[in-house]
This record gives sequence, C-alpha cells and structure tokens, in this order.
Amino acid sequence: MSTEEKHHTINNQNSAFKDILNGSIAGACGKFIEYPFDTVKVRLQTQGSKMFPTTWSCIKYTYTNEGILRGFFQGIASPLFGASLENATLFVAYNQTSKYLNKTTQVSELSNIIISGAVAGSFASFVLTPVELIKCKLQVANLENKIPGAVQQTTKIIPTLMNVLKTNGVTGLWQGQSSTFIRESFGGVAWFATYELVKSKLKERHPLDKDNKTWELLVSGASAGLAFNASIFPADTVKSIMQTEHTTIKKAITKIITRYGFKGFYRGLGITLIRAVPANATVFYTYETLSTLEN
Repeated sequence: MSTEEKHHTINNQNSAFKDILNGSIAGACGKFIEYPFDTVKVRLQTQGSKMFPTTWSCIKYTYTNEGILRGFFQGIASPLFGASLENATLFVAYNQTSKYLNKTTQVSELSNIIISGAVAGSFASFVLTPVELIKCKLQVANLENKIPGAVQQTTKIIPTLMNVLKTNGVTGLWQGQSSTFIRESFGGVAWFATYELVKSKLKERHPLDKDNKTWELLVSGASAGLAFNASIFPADTVKSIMQTEHTTIKKAITKIITRYGFKGFYRGLGITLIRAVPANATVFYTYETLSTLEN
C-alpha cells in the first residue's frame, strides 16, 4: 500500500469515527426530546379506540394514572442507547456510501442522496429492531397490567429482554424486522433527501456564505423529520403491532384493517408529526454543529 493510500485509509477511518461519535450524541439528544410523544404514539397504535378515542385522551390517561416519569418516559434507557446506535449507523453508512459512489460512479447528486439514504436506512433497521421491540413492550406494559386476569408484564428493561430471549430465542429480538426494514429503507431516502434538498435550497439565498444559518439547519432537520414520518407511518404502525403482540406482518395488517379500517394505519400520526419537528431539528443541528467544531 502506497503512502497516499495509507493516508486515504486513515482519513476514512477518522471520518467514520467522527460520524459514529457525532451521530451517537445527536441521536441521544433527539430521542430524549421525542420519547414522551413516542409513548403516546405507540399506545394509540396498539390499544383500542374504546380506551383511547383521541390523542388527548391518551395523554390525559397516562399523566393521571402513571405520571410523567413512569408513564411518558417508561423504558427510555433502551431507546436512548438504540438512538445512539441508530444515528451512528445512519450517518456513517450514509456518508461512506456517498463517498464510495462519488469515487466509483457517475451518478447525479440526487441519485447519490437517494441511494445513500436507502443503504443507511437498511443498515440502521437491523440495529433498531431489537431496541424498538423492547421499547414498545415497555411502553404498553403498564396498560396490560391493568387488564383483569392478565399475566403481569415486567416494566424493567433487563427482565423484558430476558423474557423475549426465553420465550422466542435470539431471533425473537428481530420480531418486526421486515416492517422495520421497509420503514427505514424508504424512510432513509425521505429523511436524508429532504434534509439535503431543503438545506441546499435555503443556502442559495446567501451563496457567498460558507455555511447555512442556524435556523436553516433547524428548518431542514424539522422538514426531514416530517417527511420521514409522513411517508412511512403505515409501516411503523404494522411494526408496533408485530412487536407488542408477537405476530406476523400479514396478521398485523389484517388486524389493523379489521379493527379500524385503513385509517388505522395512521392512528397516532398527529402526535408523531408534532414530535418529529423538535426531535429531528435537534438531531441534525447537533450533528452539524459537532462536525463543524471538529473541522
């Protein structure tokens, strides 16, 4: 290996390490902001409309009966760790794929973004599925424990994890992988493409400046979050049912249609879009800021 090739390899490794570190921090910050909203979303997706006819009824019930920490933040440790892994995977996979395509192909900038986003989302789905499985089970555990005669569910991470392993084995941790893969692959395209395109469009307003302004990064991140969640929400609903009830993708889809009709695929969308704005604005802004500090 030549000296130039060695320097190139080292630079790539340093770049990947920075993406992992910055993505991890950004992901954890975004997840902490969005988690209470996510709890409400999962409960709306998995519980009957008789229990929670509206988003507000779910929020009111959770606060009144379980409080803030035990209710809205139940099981947050797992997704905090997962968000760090997910965003580290997303950013390193996206940037490394983009660099590879620029080096070896003649694809357009938009094609590069689309391909890199799809690859990043695909990789992230394998990291995300086990984390979301535990998260979803914990988010509905308090509700299931109130059902008369029901087997009491644990509300702790480690016992929940051990129960999944005991009942379904290691592969049980990837229950819902097919739906998560679909969600993240298409979602990765929507997420990165929206962010890059909005950021680029806003930058055109002041071409002489080197970087985007703070508010432009926040708007771009918020737009990316809205595009991601709006485009893949039906797959997310199916995934939540698969993971909380340990069922197949076909049975989950059938259950949603039977229980709510096609509108059931979008149950909880409103609260999800609300959470997407601050959470994704925070993720991208934090990532960009940390990356700038290291340059």
